[in-house]
This record gives sequence, C-alpha cells and structure tokens, in this order.
Amino acid sequence: MGHVPRLFVRGKLGPGRLLLEGEAANRLAAVLRVRPGEEVRLFAGEGREWQAEVRETARGRVAVEVLGVVRQEPPPEPVVEAWVPLIRAQRFEWAVEKCTEAGADVIRPVATAFGQRGEAPSDGRRERWERIAVEASEQCGRLYVPVIEPAAGLDGLLGAFRGTLVALDRDGLRPAELGPLLPGRGRLAVVCGPEGGFSPGELALLRAKGALFARAGPYVLRAETAAVAGVVLVRSLAC
Repeated sequence: MGHVPRLFVRGKLGPGRLLLEGEAANRLAAVLRVRPGEEVRLFAGEGREWQAEVRETARGRVAVEVLGVVRQEPPPEPVVEAWVPLIRAQRFEWAVEKCTEAGADVIRPVATAFGQRGEAPSDGRRERWERIAVEASEQCGRLYVPVIEPAAGLDGLLGAFRGTLVALDRDGLRPAELGPLLPGRGRLAVVCGPEGGFSPGELALLRAKGALFARAGPYVLRAETAAVAGVVLVRSLAC
C-alpha cells in the first residue's frame, strides 16, 4: 500500500460524513492532491487516528467519510517539556519541528541572559510555530500535537515548575547515570542554554531547583541541536 496522507483536524472526530474547509481542505486538495475514493487518515490530537475516504473535492472544500478508528494510544508518560532559548527565527522553527518529531509534549520559548535580545515573539510568530508543530506531527505519525507555550523568562519558569529538570551540560551525567534518576510519570523538562550558555545566576537557580545536569554528547552543540538531542535523550531513557 502506498503512502496514506495524514491530516490534523481541529475539533471532535467521529464516524460519518465530514466537510473540511479552509486550510485543512486546501492542504488535502492542493498540497496532498487527494482524489475521490482515496484513503486519508485524520487525527485531532486526542490519541486516536481515524480512517476516512475522500468523497468529493471542490474549491476550498473537501468532503470525506470518516469510517473508524485504526490506531489509538494513551497520552505519553512522562510529559516532556523542551525549554528552548530564543534564537534566530529560522533556527527556532527548526527546533520546533525536530522537537516535535523527537517527542516533546510542550515546547517553551525561554528568554535567557545570554540569549537573543529584542521584543518578545508576536502572536503571529507563535501561530507559525503551532503550524510547524502540526505539520511535523502529521509527518512523523504522532497522535498528540505539542503545546507551544508563550515565551517566558527562565527564572519565572523555574519558580513555577513542578517536576524533574534536566539541564544540558557537556560535563554532566552520562545516559547510563541519568536514566535511573528520571521519573516514569509526571513532568520532565529539558532546559537548553543559548550559544553563550547559562549565566552564573541561572546556573545557581538551576542548582537550587535540584536540576540534573546531563550531557547530550561529547561536543558543543548549537542551541537548537541541543534541544532536540535533549528531548531524544530523556524520551528514550524515561519511557
């Protein structure tokens, strides 16, 4: 069987006829080029994937018949958050895409002492990150789409967070040492520094919060690469 297109649909899914309009219809008809009679898979980010068949395509509209659930998964445990420092736009977008593919459940843009300066990301920028996360989820087979949180300062996030913190450090714990310390449930945040690393004050805050310092490899990684490597590391060790 050839590739079956997957599409994220906002709202509740169930058996029966479904009319897709707007962006969803355009993606099916113009980008994926589906035709009547072809199979598609739909998911709404709540753990189920539905088989559907295209019935009709028209300008701005695609009608499908939702047939039934073909895959179902419980929410992943633990909930993995990726705290990604604010960096240049294109590089941050790459981090959103790859952290989604790696299994992050929450992606938090973080303002740090040595990170990118300037205005906080606009609502439009956050909406773009959300679209990137949706498309990455469609591509990689996820049933849950990561939540993109508003940008916040590292100190404020540390004060409010309740869970296990893993801060990436080239001299930190190796995977075999880190694994037994990670929880199998609850929340787990991977904290990445910018190109200049964490400031002395931020390091002190992380230590005071009980963060585990772990290595994601033997070399110095760019911020966006470190974020992805960190998510892969904790998702594979804590699952």
